[in-house]
Amino acid sequence: MKSQKLNIKNVIPHLMRNLYNNIVPCFRRDVVWIPAFAGMTVMLFLIFNFRQVSAQVSLPLTVAPARQELTLNPGEQSAVNVKFYNLGESPVSGIVKVADFVVEGNSGTPRVIEDLSQAPPRFAGSTWFTLPYDRITIAAGDKVSLQAKINVPVNATAGGRYVAVYFEPGGTIPQAVGSPQEAGTGVASRIASLVYIKVAGDAKEAAIVSRFFAKSFYEYGPVEVTTEILNRGDYHIRPRGVVSVTNALGALAFQEKLKEQNIFPDGFRTFTTQVGQKWMLGRYRLDLAASYGEQGKALTAAAYVWVFPWRVAVVVVLALIVVYLLFRTAIEKMNTKTAVLEKEVEEEKEEIEKLREALKKRSD
Repeated sequence: MKSQKLNIKNVIPHLMRNLYNNIVPCFRRDVVWIPAFAGMTVMLFLIFNFRQVSAQVSLPLTVAPARQELTLNPGEQSAVNVKFYNLGESPVSGIVKVADFVVEGNSGTPRVIEDLSQAPPRFAGSTWFTLPYDRITIAAGDKVSLQAKINVPVNATAGGRYVAVYFEPGGTIPQAVGSPQEAGTGVASRIASLVYIKVAGDAKEAAIVSRFFAKSFYEYGPVEVTTEILNRGDYHIRPRGVVSVTNALGALAFQEKLKEQNIFPDGFRTFTTQVGQKWMLGRYRLDLAASYGEQGKALTAAAYVWVFPWRVAVVVVLALIVVYLLFRTAIEKMNTKTAVLEKEVEEEKEEIEKLREALKKRSD
């Protein structure tokens, strides 16, 4: 960062000199060029200053673990440990909070709910958490560890509760370092550790395949299969399964695993699977066979698809027609030539017979 500032400071005077030496002589030496030159100077200053500010507002913050899963009984007490890391060269101060979160749409991105009254009571659990402090300062190159205590109410219903323990720097926008799995989840100007709590009991497990689709016709494989699974249960699920392809003879031709991803309650997830190979021919059956939940409930679906490389087939058919025509022409030529030869032989035989008869008459 320091070297970047020095370079910018050295570049600006150089640009100013070039502008003055090359652009100013193009104008008349009167007051006309003065506002233009001043305006260009201010514009360049703002551009370089904006780049410096943009480079400085990004802070290398991360959190571990990114997510934790706990199974707790009603009335049970527990705790989770969260560590916030500052990998930058300056200390960072901010607040630490606990909030419920929901996962909306198909991307799996969590959304922290600021207003407790807006959190769905069925999946809210932030009020069960107690933090040791609400404000921290993380020294440069250091970390801060905290333990959030959890007190599950005795009357808590079975199912999932989804809570984020997050750090929000004062007036800055942190940037997570590393992969999302390692660095935690950045929500707006926050860095958060997600806590999945499953309250033990008779939780509802229910999911359906809301969509299982592939185009009805492909010229070439592999076939792209779209699977959409909707979670209607009380806890998030992580389906495991395969998409298989069966040929017209009923034999298993290809098989691919379904990508494992969390699907939160009242949410859905779309899976895209490439199955098969380039050269495929005929009608195929696509089958989904997956399971989810602690009871291993099944998810199944089926569809059909045709794969036929019609352009290749057209070329092959045309080539066969050409070969047939050439072969037929060659046969016809051979037959014509044979007929001509046979006719010539017959004519020669007739001439020979005539000569023999003439010789016989002379001898008599």
